[in-house]
Amino acid sequence: MKITGLILLLLLFLCFHRKARACTGVYVGRAVSRDGTAIIARTLDLYPLTTLMRLEAVPAAQNAPGRVLKGKDGFCWPLPENTFRYVCTPAVQGCGRGRYASAAVNEKGLAVTGTVTAYIRPEIRQMDPPLPDGLCEEVLPDLIAACCATAREGVELIAQVMAERGSGEQNIIMIADPREAWYVETYTGRQWAALRLPEDRMTVFGNEFMLDGFTGEEEGFLSSPDLFRLPREHGLAVYGPDGKMNLFQTYAGRFSDFANGRTWLGRLRFAPAQAGAYRTERKFPLCFAPERPVGPLDVMELFRDRFEGTEFCPEETGRRDWRVLGSESTCTSHVLCVSGDMPEAAACTGWFSLANAEHSVYLPMNSLVTELEEAYTRDSAERRYDPKLASVRMKRLCALAEQDRERLGRPVRAAFRKLEEEAMMEAAVVNSRAAACLAAGDRDGAERLWTDFARAKQKAALKRADSLFEEMLWYLMDTTDSIDYDYRWRTMEMTPREKRPFEPS
Repeated sequence: MKITGLILLLLLFLCFHRKARACTGVYVGRAVSRDGTAIIARTLDLYPLTTLMRLEAVPAAQNAPGRVLKGKDGFCWPLPENTFRYVCTPAVQGCGRGRYASAAVNEKGLAVTGTVTAYIRPEIRQMDPPLPDGLCEEVLPDLIAACCATAREGVELIAQVMAERGSGEQNIIMIADPREAWYVETYTGRQWAALRLPEDRMTVFGNEFMLDGFTGEEEGFLSSPDLFRLPREHGLAVYGPDGKMNLFQTYAGRFSDFANGRTWLGRLRFAPAQAGAYRTERKFPLCFAPERPVGPLDVMELFRDRFEGTEFCPEETGRRDWRVLGSESTCTSHVLCVSGDMPEAAACTGWFSLANAEHSVYLPMNSLVTELEEAYTRDSAERRYDPKLASVRMKRLCALAEQDRERLGRPVRAAFRKLEEEAMMEAAVVNSRAAACLAAGDRDGAERLWTDFARAKQKAALKRADSLFEEMLWYLMDTTDSIDYDYRWRTMEMTPREKRPFEPS
C-alpha cells in the first residue's frame, strides 16, 4: 500500500512538472531602454534537446460563440465570441506538449511571455495543492493574447481563471501593453500576486519567485483574496523586520545556485556595482536600476551568456556543475518590445528564435504579419529529423557550433549578430511606414509591409543558417584528423599540427 502511494505521489509530481523548468525572464522599463520601448523577454528551456518549435499567425475571430481553449491535462476555458489576432511560437505537435505557445503579441499592442517556472515549500503545497486541470503554461499565452486588450486585463483574467479553475503549476508571467507592464507569480492552486513594474527599472531572474515584503495595500499590487490569510492561519507565514509578510520566504523559502546564479548574472551584466560576489543565499530585490540603457540586442546577448569572465564559465574553468544561461536546452526564446508611441496594431515588435539562443538568430514579428515562410509554420506529428522545419535547420547548426564554442561557435554568433543588427534598423523603418499606413486608414498596406519584411528576414535567416551548416560540415570533414601532428622527413621529427580556424564566407 505504501509503495502504491509513493507511485501515485510520483505520478502527481510528474504531472505538475512536465513543463519548462529552466527558463530565464527579463524586463526592461521604457525609461531605461535604449529606444524607449518596454521589453519583456524569456528563454524557453525544455528537454529533450530536440524539442521543436514553430511560428504561427492566429487570425482574429468575430461572432464565433461556443469555442473553448483546451489543454492536454484537462484544462478548459470558454473563449469570448470575439478574440484578437496574434502571433506566437507553439511547439510542434510531435513533441507531445500540446500548444505551448511560449510568447505572443496581439493586435492591441499586448505582449505576454509565459512562463518561468518557480518552486514552493512542501508545506505550502499541502496547504493549497495545485489542481491538475488548472491553469498551466501550455495554454496561458494563447489565452491572454486571444482575450485581453491590456496588461491589466491579462492579470484580471489570470485571477478569474485561478478563482474558478485554479492553477496546476507555479509560474511567473509577464504582460506588457503600450501603457504599463505587470509581473505575476502563481504559487498554489488558488494563490497569486501581481506587481505593476516600474518604468525606470529592469529585472533578470532565474527559476525563483522574486516578490518579498508586502502588506497587500501597496499601490500597483494585486493578489488573491487569501494570499496573506491562508499561510497566517496555517502557521506558515514569515514576516520581515518591518512587519510585512515576506512572500518569498512564506511561499518559496529556498535558494538554489541553479536559479539564483542567473539572477545574479543579470545584475553583473547590467549593474556590476550592485552585483558583488555571488552568494547562494543572497536574495535580490525584483527590480534594479541598470548602469546603462538596455536594448533588445543586449537582452539577446544575455540569453547567449555562459558566465564568461567569471569563475562559473564552463569553457574557461572546466566546471560542469553550473546552470549557464546560454544553454543547449533553449528551444526558443523571445524579446518583445512594446512602444507607447505607435498605433496599437504596430505597437509591439517581437524578436523570436527557434533554437538555442547562443547560435541561432532572432527574427522580427508583429501582429500585422498575416503569412509566414512555410518552413517556420510547418507542423509535424512526429519529433524527428526533418529539414523542412526551420527549427530543425537551426538546431542542427547549433549542434555543430556547440562542439567547439570558440573555434566553431564564435563565427556563427558573429554572423547572426550582423543579421540581427541589420534587421533591427530595418524594422524601425518598416514599423514607421506601417504606422503611417494605419494612420491613413490603410490597414492592408500596413499588413503587406510587415508580412513582406518578416518573410524576407525568415528566408534570409534560413539561407544563412543552411550555408553556415554546409560550410561548417565541410570544414569538419577537412580538419577532423586523429593524426594531429606533422612528420618532417628530413629530421624525422613529429611536430604538433595547428588547426586552421573556421572562417565562414
